[in-house]
Amino acid sequence: MSQVIPEETLNQIQSQVNIVDIVSQYVSLKKRGKNYFGHCPFHDERTPSFSVTEEKQIYHCFSCGRGGTVFSFISEIEGLSFVESVAKVAELAQIPFENKYSSSRPSVQDTHQPLITAHEKAAEFYQHVLLQTRGGEKALEYLQHRGYTLETIQTFKMGLALKDRTYVTNLIKQIPLTPQQMEESGLFIARNDDFIDRFYHRIMIPLRNEQGKVIAFSGRILPNDEEMVDEQEAKYLNSSETPIFNKRQFLFNYDLAKSAIRKSGQVVLYEGYMDVIASWQAGAKNGVASMGTSLTKEQIQILSRVANEIIIAYDSDRAGLDATNRAIELLQENSALTISILSLDAGKDPDEFIQQRGAEAYLEQLAHHTESVFQFKKRYFSKQYRLEIEREKVQFLEQMTIELAKISKPIEREFAIKSLADEFGISVELLSSQVNFVQRKFKQQSSHSTGEWTASPMRISQDGPMEVSQKQLLYRLLHSPEAWSYLARENEEFEFPYVDYQQFYILLRSYREQHLEELLVQEFMNFLDESDAVNRNLLSMIEWLEMPEECTEKEIHDLMYFLSKKEDLKQQYQRCMQEMKEAQLSNDATRANQLMMELVNIQKQLKKS
Repeated sequence: MSQVIPEETLNQIQSQVNIVDIVSQYVSLKKRGKNYFGHCPFHDERTPSFSVTEEKQIYHCFSCGRGGTVFSFISEIEGLSFVESVAKVAELAQIPFENKYSSSRPSVQDTHQPLITAHEKAAEFYQHVLLQTRGGEKALEYLQHRGYTLETIQTFKMGLALKDRTYVTNLIKQIPLTPQQMEESGLFIARNDDFIDRFYHRIMIPLRNEQGKVIAFSGRILPNDEEMVDEQEAKYLNSSETPIFNKRQFLFNYDLAKSAIRKSGQVVLYEGYMDVIASWQAGAKNGVASMGTSLTKEQIQILSRVANEIIIAYDSDRAGLDATNRAIELLQENSALTISILSLDAGKDPDEFIQQRGAEAYLEQLAHHTESVFQFKKRYFSKQYRLEIEREKVQFLEQMTIELAKISKPIEREFAIKSLADEFGISVELLSSQVNFVQRKFKQQSSHSTGEWTASPMRISQDGPMEVSQKQLLYRLLHSPEAWSYLARENEEFEFPYVDYQQFYILLRSYREQHLEELLVQEFMNFLDESDAVNRNLLSMIEWLEMPEECTEKEIHDLMYFLSKKEDLKQQYQRCMQEMKEAQLSNDATRANQLMMELVNIQKQLKKS
């Protein structure tokens, strides 16, 4: 029979891990003072407002308000139940953990596990066919001819789907899946009251989620295969979206690359899966690919968690250049990543470059031959104008002033202005003046306009004196036995004016009654219900207060007096308001005017306090 995880077990695991080490596997953190900061993984932001404190072993986002312990972080970012998050933390920290405990809710992975199992089984079968059967010899020969080693093929779990469209269907029926799950999986097509394999006679590339589990496939047609009947078939056939596969949030190879990305602070974004695989084999381990060239805001958010710089390595043909330009615009609007562009021989993609020039030449290109955004834009737009014609040259320069205005770093912008002015024989002063004009126009646009020249400021708490005082008093109750002693002696019936704070106080008081010897914040966080986001986030906010270490009785007295006085004034205000309405209804103008003056006086006192 399953059990709830004992408090001692939670505390033991928590005492053996460092939240900074765990969070760093998902977010690129930089130390600032005592704490660590990075981009919040739970929402879009350009200015880092997500903070982790090593001393208190909790995290908090000053923008969206989320906060908690290492368990709640893993639970939210991985979509796991609380129990599964504890198991995951234990696994990441290499702590033995017997997973025999129950959870109050099923996780996303629990719900979708049959679909993940089906994809894992299919991937094993496809790879077996490629590596262990005569039917896979032709495809294996093709891959090895392209330069892929056996180790690379096994690392990426590449395989082969046979022409017979019943093999995977029959294999997966043994799991078994329900007809609805068969349909939802994306692995099959309904046919004559049954199912057949969706993928057939293709080299199969498994698409893995962040945990390395296969959740979808991309099937590549075998080249020069005379047995292929339909000449119009697409070169690649990708899984459709399913409950476990969201294309907007998916990045190919992110599970393998994220460690190298965090270490270097740099990610390389490719157009195709084969480009990623070839680059990985060449030694560039920090590469990922979006689904084709359709980079999304969700993918940018994922990359912003772990990287500071992005190199766009799309194909160098016309379609690839257009896609690069679109990706730059999207990145500038939705991230603070430093952007550069890999410059390859005309028309080549990274895979072709590596095949023809070798791994060493490619790594050299990646390290020393990237363009800035402005250099790329100049090359990109110069192909769209006939620069020998004066009118089109002016149009080109007008376009370039817009691009210059987007450069946020003054020194970089000055160099670019001088370079362009020298190249086209115009004065630096004139070009600078035009760029300044464009920048002023940007600033006048809607506050919703974003780009490289603006940054979203961190949201600063707008708490009034009332909220601040309640948080300060709760902070003292969390950390000072003296605060509890004073409360018990002077006003045991004290209540917080705001409902959220009063509910938090009741939970804190209940926890303390069971832990009189010592109140530990991490353990209290674990005591709160796993679904109680309000109190968990409030606790993390309270913990981030900057308070003097020493707690005095005078401080507790002043806080309680202020909150009690404020509450009394609020009650007086409500009572006067009710009496004034009654006086107005009874046409007692004198009494109504007296009460109006009293209300004005109470409002003044409320504003002062």
